[in-house]
Amino acid sequence: MNVHNQSYTGIELHTLIGVYEWEREALRSLVFDVHLTTPDPFKLSRTEIATQMTVWLKPCRYRLLEALAEHLARCMLREWPCCRVVIGIEKPGALGDLARVGVRIARSA
Repeated sequence: MNVHNQSYTGIELHTLIGVYEWEREALRSLVFDVHLTTPDPFKLSRTEIATQMTVWLKPCRYRLLEALAEHLARCMLREWPCCRVVIGIEKPGALGDLARVGVRIARSA
C-alpha cells in the first residue's frame, strides 16, 4: 500500500488552556504542527486544516497540552481518512518571554 504524507507547520490558533485559573481567563495562542499519513491521496489546504481545528478547539477547556493533543488526534482520525497523525503543540511564553513548552504525540488508526 502506498501512503501519502502531508505536513502543516506553524498553525497559530487560540483556545482556553492551562492549569492555573489565571491562565483560563483568556484565550491563549498555541502553535500546531500537524503531519498526516493517508492510504490514498487526500489533500487539505492549510486554511481547511486551521478552520476545522478551530471548530474542534472551540468547546475545549483542557488543562494540559497532552489532553488537548489526544482530543485533536481522535478528531482527525475519526473525521479524515488518516491512518496516522502526528501533532505537535507549543505554548509560547508559557515559562516567560523566551520559553515555550510543548508536546508531540503520534497516533494511528
